[in-house]
Amino acid sequence: MKRRESVDTNDTTNHLSGKGSFTWDFRPIQHQADFPTQREAAPDTIWKTLTGRENPMKRTFITALAFLVCAVGTAGAERYHVKDEGGFGYTGRRIEFANRYGWKSYKVDYKLDVDTTKRRLNRRSVMKVEITRKDGSTWKYKCKAKHDAMMWANVNKLYGKGISILTECRIPPRKFAKAVGLDADLVGDPTLVFHVMVKGSEARVGVHKGFYFMEAGQIEASTMRQYATRHGDPSELGVLFASRRAPFRNHPNFAMTPRFLP
Repeated sequence: MKRRESVDTNDTTNHLSGKGSFTWDFRPIQHQADFPTQREAAPDTIWKTLTGRENPMKRTFITALAFLVCAVGTAGAERYHVKDEGGFGYTGRRIEFANRYGWKSYKVDYKLDVDTTKRRLNRRSVMKVEITRKDGSTWKYKCKAKHDAMMWANVNKLYGKGISILTECRIPPRKFAKAVGLDADLVGDPTLVFHVMVKGSEARVGVHKGFYFMEAGQIEASTMRQYATRHGDPSELGVLFASRRAPFRNHPNFAMTPRFLP
């Protein structure tokens, strides 16, 4: 509130003497910040007004930021490529799986992208398995790590030996049923196991690899019941891969009996 002085300019006496009548003005005083000011246009708005297009520098900045985020996310990731092939080892069962269902050999092509810091597979990891039967026909399947519920790995550092990567891939029963000529509800939950050891920049195939079958569906009523495991233990392999690179029976890669490495 401020006082406003009203002076009668026609009154010469009052004007010269400095006297006059006073009234009170109750209107609030406005500060300079309260007055509306003209908003400055952003550089992007000016560019779009003049050219009718988005500012290319903004798009370049967003792209560079995306690349930076990806680089930070894969800082601890390493990529390896391993291949393995061979026949099938002995699990101690009365009739081995390969003999019962006419399997002759296997091939595995594994491109793994592993984050050793977080101890997990990255989504780009892909493992291909191919089974050749005795009649010359083949069965193939591709495992992809982008499906978290279908492919995962147990990654551990072993002192003096390197990094152990035990990968498991759950195969849909309807897919695996074609490899053994059975109905989908008679094969349980088939899971492919493949072990890789990494030391420095070199990756080599481990000793623990093959298939295990969890009890599911009506596997108890099928010929596969003797190859099933009740607890889903990857050490209880129903099918054991024996690498062709093993030159003799006592070679570490021959794997006479199933062995489990963490």
